[in-house]
Amino acid sequence: MTSDNEPVELKRPPEDGGDTPSGRRDIWMRGLWMILFALFFGLAESVLLVVAVVQFFWMLFAGQKNAALAEFGVDLGKWLRDVARFQSGASENKPFPWARWGETTSDPVTSHERDSHS
Repeated sequence: MTSDNEPVELKRPPEDGGDTPSGRRDIWMRGLWMILFALFFGLAESVLLVVAVVQFFWMLFAGQKNAALAEFGVDLGKWLRDVARFQSGASENKPFPWARWGETTSDPVTSHERDSHS
């Protein structure tokens, strides 16, 4: 028992839901999304390979890049980055189809990430 003069320490509940049933359910749902995104990531790698091969032959025969393929490659790269950030826990934002195609869903770059790219 504490006296009236002693401060009471309040503890903040865990932000991830902790051991509550809803928190555990959220973790399992994230795990399911992680598995699905891992499958989609593999498929996207195959699509990127096809785009790269088509772009190579386009440049070989036309003598210039196909702008539509180049733009699609940029958007696919953003999506792959966003999936990697979600998979690794660096972001809570799910990429396309929860976000618009071509727009990044990544959280702002942290100072650690900025410093490591310099």
